[in-house]
Amino acid sequence: MSHDHLLDVKDLTIQYTIEGNLASVVDQVSFYIDPGEIIALVGESGCGKTQIALSQAGLLPKAAHISQSSINGIQTAMIFQDPLNALNPVLKVGTQILEGIKNKVKRNKGEVVRLLNAVGIDEPEKRYYQYPHEFSGGMRQRVLIAIALARDPDLLIADEPTTALDVTIQAQIIDLLKEFNENQGVSILFISHDLSLVKSFAQRTMVMYAGRIVESAPTDVLFSTPQHPYTKALIQLSKMKKNNKGEFSSIPGVVPLPLHYPSGCRFHPRCPSAIQECAEKEPDIILKGDHSWACPIT
Repeated sequence: MSHDHLLDVKDLTIQYTIEGNLASVVDQVSFYIDPGEIIALVGESGCGKTQIALSQAGLLPKAAHISQSSINGIQTAMIFQDPLNALNPVLKVGTQILEGIKNKVKRNKGEVVRLLNAVGIDEPEKRYYQYPHEFSGGMRQRVLIAIALARDPDLLIADEPTTALDVTIQAQIIDLLKEFNENQGVSILFISHDLSLVKSFAQRTMVMYAGRIVESAPTDVLFSTPQHPYTKALIQLSKMKKNNKGEFSSIPGVVPLPLHYPSGCRFHPRCPSAIQECAEKEPDIILKGDHSWACPIT
């Protein structure tokens, strides 16, 4: 494993004042991304995934209190999950991509047309002058990717970029991201709540729950030998299998709010394997090679 990481984040904590109290939506999270690597961050909504993405893209709101160490100065770009809202409806698509080009020498129509063509948009010369509402959902997402690539990023942060798309378009966007990773060496932090989507896409996967990373491993290892009960539950959900009652699997309960994180292991109120110790003691991280998890009773 290389020690020359592209991105090395240690003890990232993000807090907001909620109801007069300071609450941690991300709590002492550490991770790294190597050059040319695709790493996935998965978990249910409300776990803190997007907050991590925003922090690395420098887009956290002013109300956020952030602390972290050992973060490398790299060029990042972010693809958002809702292209309709992420694009300005009153500006032509070409203008929006033009504004994203960091290199002033390349800031011209020809470079925009090249980017539109690179992300698979037909008739780029014509599309340059069109508005976002004239594009389909999949095409708008491709425009967001073009805007991100216009920044010549070292790291591309994709926050649920396929959520609003049908399965066919979803696969096309994933293939497009793979292509840029392989051909241009762009590292990708791929954020999703869907493990089935990342299974064949990411080299490593981190599982997040209630503001913390509870398991991290090479993706094939994570799927073949998951250790944390939350990871096991998410994998079961991704298989969309029915239980003995003929119902699809689900995880009982919901992700706790930051002001109401439980003591001990934060997953224990929802965990079928929990024992008394889980409610009393915060679990230590168990490390075996490049596989880590926070549960002593697996």
